[in-house]
Amino acid sequence: MVRLKWWFSAAIFLFVLISGCSNQNADSSEEKDEEVAGESIELPEAAFDAEGMVAEGPGELFSMDDIDEELLKQQLVELPGEASAQEIYNYLTQLLAADYQSALSRYDDFDPTFTIEGAPEGAKPEEGEESEEKQQHIALLMDASGSMAAYVGNETKMESAKNALKEFVSQLPEDAQIMLRVYGHEGSSSDSDKELSCASSEVVYPLDHYDSGNFEEALSNFEPVGWTPLAASIEAADNDLIEHSSDDVESTVYIISDGEETCGGDPVQAAKELHNSGIATAVNIIGFDVGNEAQQQLKAVAEAGGGEFTNVKSGEGLVDAALKNINNAVREAGNNIWAALEKTDINWDKIGKNDELNSISSEFRNIINQEGRLYNRAVQLLVETEQIDEEIENDLKELIDDRANKLSEFNDQQYEDHKSAMEDEHEQTINRLDEMMEKSKQ
Repeated sequence: MVRLKWWFSAAIFLFVLISGCSNQNADSSEEKDEEVAGESIELPEAAFDAEGMVAEGPGELFSMDDIDEELLKQQLVELPGEASAQEIYNYLTQLLAADYQSALSRYDDFDPTFTIEGAPEGAKPEEGEESEEKQQHIALLMDASGSMAAYVGNETKMESAKNALKEFVSQLPEDAQIMLRVYGHEGSSSDSDKELSCASSEVVYPLDHYDSGNFEEALSNFEPVGWTPLAASIEAADNDLIEHSSDDVESTVYIISDGEETCGGDPVQAAKELHNSGIATAVNIIGFDVGNEAQQQLKAVAEAGGGEFTNVKSGEGLVDAALKNINNAVREAGNNIWAALEKTDINWDKIGKNDELNSISSEFRNIINQEGRLYNRAVQLLVETEQIDEEIENDLKELIDDRANKLSEFNDQQYEDHKSAMEDEHEQTINRLDEMMEKSKQ
């Protein structure tokens, strides 16, 4: 009996021991499961300032094109269930932060400076040079075709051309005489008005000394509306000048145009005949924002007329165009032409730089907008899969909006800083040009 009692006690002890070990293993397993469930992925902290934001991209999934939503969904599944709005935002930034380097590089490469091409000659001949004084007749032919109504920046080509002409003629020597003929200023650019417009070529300022009031009134009497009878106007200029030609007169023709002949005439032949007749020493073309195709014809016209072609917007050959066509007796007039055209070119260069800055700013905004779309789509997917509640959703949207606002302010500041630098450079360049002109008169 004693032996049986001992065996029963031993059995109970063994059962308790085994049960205890089993419970201990179960507790250990539960603790391990809890650790796995509570484990969080490592989330790098996103930048809080704009400079840091533009430097932290691009994210692994960022694209300016359509994003792979299935891949995005797979990445979002990795988020811990108890992640805060800030942690989720950090994770989304790692995935979706934009690549701003292309736009930033364009800001960094932007050149705010302006160049003065060449320098004006002295107003007087150098010692030992002889100056043959001749009466200067300058015939100005102004294109008033409909294309001159196109805007370049904040003003039309016609307005730019008129302003350049006023500045040029106002500084000519007092004994120089000018005339202004306008063409293509009647009718319209429609086919029904082609015959009328192609026949329109009129002297609005007869050959005479410069009078500011009369010249201003002449410029106000026409606007760009019609076709381009270039050849007919060159032929008409021949008749204008022949009545006043003589051995002591030197006549030069300047044609202001933004396009080629559209009325069927032959401007190359007309310029050649005018030059070969000896009535005009040169037929020069000053192009206003001329396209490549039209440049070929206008260059040929100038070459046939013994003159030069200058596309004002391009800035190429402005100094040569001004100085080569004016002899020693009219150096001052040549310098004034150069200065007027150089200022026009600098102003158009400024318009080009403004356009460049607007383009960079627009590219930056497009990247900001694309980044915002991706962030918000990710939030929408988290809502659809019930990974976040409404409170987290609202907090996330607030963080995303704050990011977009800071980036927009950064872009605006970059734009304003570069534009301010460009404006300062423009003012200084114009002042230098004026100083050069004053020095040439001494």
